[in-house]
Amino acid sequence: MLDRTADAVRSVDAKTVKRWLDRHEILLVDVREAAEFEAEHIPGALLLPLSSFDAESFPVLPGRRIVLHCAIGKRSEAAGKMLLREGHLEVMHMAGGLRAWKEAGLPLEEAPEPPPAPAEAAPAFLCPAPGRVLADDYLGPLGISPARLAGRIGLDGGTLAGLIAGEVAVDAEMSLRLARYFSTEAGFWMRLQLEHDLEQARHRLGERIRREIRPHVSGG
Repeated sequence: MLDRTADAVRSVDAKTVKRWLDRHEILLVDVREAAEFEAEHIPGALLLPLSSFDAESFPVLPGRRIVLHCAIGKRSEAAGKMLLREGHLEVMHMAGGLRAWKEAGLPLEEAPEPPPAPAEAAPAFLCPAPGRVLADDYLGPLGISPARLAGRIGLDGGTLAGLIAGEVAVDAEMSLRLARYFSTEAGFWMRLQLEHDLEQARHRLGERIRREIRPHVSGG
């Protein structure tokens, strides 16, 4: 159910958001901070924290509506108002935020401190690689093949295939080329890469770094 109050960010209830997600009709954007997202998040949500939220260059996905959410609905409504001021016409946020989602008994992905995994087991990353975002949220919905995209943005087909497979990282030039073609903010693709790389590093080195390095204490 939608609240269509005039001149305000439209609110939508959690069960409607779940139904839209299941039908791949929306992009759900979580505006909480990274630590909150890592602790628990809605499967399929994209993290864009309010602390670094850039309404002027907010990415637009043709054919996909945007729904914002946070913990209780305050930050997502604030982000929605920022988008309205920048001229976005259809802005929605999830009423009650993650609290309402949990009260409705809807599924979450949680990240408790994991036990040591066997060396051969690959961790399940919360922050998707940019190649996955490109394939799932842009190429698939728009019906664009990787070969066609490579030709349109001037990239070698093997390089683009490597990006989609997670074997090639986004650099500054590639971010600019993708941003120009899909009308996203210039640094959007590099930020996806950075968040993914940081999470990989935390999985590989986080416990070791916590053991080896003590935080600086004034006078210590």
